[in-house]
Amino acid sequence: MRPLIPLHALAASAAMLLAASGCAPAPEAELPDQAFIERASMIADQQQQTLKAELVSALTQAGPIGAIGVCHSAAPAIEQSLSEEHGVEVSRIARRNRNSSNAVPAELASLYNQLESQPLMDGKPHVVSARIGDRQVFMRAIPMQDQPCAVCHGTNVAPEVKAQIDLLYPDDKAVGFAAGDLRGALLVSSQTQ
Repeated sequence: MRPLIPLHALAASAAMLLAASGCAPAPEAELPDQAFIERASMIADQQQQTLKAELVSALTQAGPIGAIGVCHSAAPAIEQSLSEEHGVEVSRIARRNRNSSNAVPAELASLYNQLESQPLMDGKPHVVSARIGDRQVFMRAIPMQDQPCAVCHGTNVAPEVKAQIDLLYPDDKAVGFAAGDLRGALLVSSQTQ
């Protein structure tokens, strides 16, 4: 008869095997500082208000093709300005992105998945935050709105608008959205102290 192996030894061996194989469960994400979350929320509000004002102005003055120019050049400039002003990194990310440099980073995929599964929470854009490595991150869903977003991101984009999008973004994946879909996320991140 073979000797019995103590249960605690089996559990320890299983844990070592899982850790060695990379399958160990990830520890729960640590939340960022409340002060960071509040500041990031304010920065996200500022980015959205500024971008929306520029988009509405461009749509009124130059139509949808003029608005594409705002997203192409003004949006990154707004994010850069806010980043410098507040000492954080401000950007937009999306799985179905227009610009491949705005792809969802692998380390943020699980947070993005939370937004994707529920873009709105209590009628407002869903927000998630965490500490990841040496960074605090804040992500706010950008739910697809029927207007003005559908003009360039919807299911029925005019051919001349689509042609301009294809000219500026040859690898565009950011069309075909319905109202309420997750269009992307606004990301604010900062190095931890």
